[in-house]
Amino acid sequence: MNSINEPIKYAAFGKRLVAWFADALIVAIFIFLARLIFFSLCAQIHIQLAGGKVTMISLGIGIAIAILYHVLLESSKLQATPGKMIFGLVVTDTHGKRVNKQKALARHLSKYASAVTFGIGYLLYFASKQRQCLHDKMAGCLILQKSL
Repeated sequence: MNSINEPIKYAAFGKRLVAWFADALIVAIFIFLARLIFFSLCAQIHIQLAGGKVTMISLGIGIAIAILYHVLLESSKLQATPGKMIFGLVVTDTHGKRVNKQKALARHLSKYASAVTFGIGYLLYFASKQRQCLHDKMAGCLILQKSL
């Protein structure tokens, strides 16, 4: 990521927040389209799913899309989702190297821990020397600003 003489530049909280909103919008669009296709197919082939089965399948589709979006993009050569790319941010391990799919999955799933702490997990960013939120620490990841 960075050359030896170049200082590590951690991603600014504001950039991370706006990147998160951009990614949430993109994921919501994908989920909407996937659910639209799912419900259309059910209607076309006259599948009658009882009670909450439709809701559970729809929820599963949404969860799968969100996981695949974050894990595949953050562990790819891009090291970032489109929201992060807009701001030149990359996801790395604590050594500045690209994360593997397991680490990207751990980071994504750990975001729930940041969320269920009423957002305190996100605010740990300000108390961390490496500017890590709770989920970054749990997964052993950094969010860095790419050098130009």
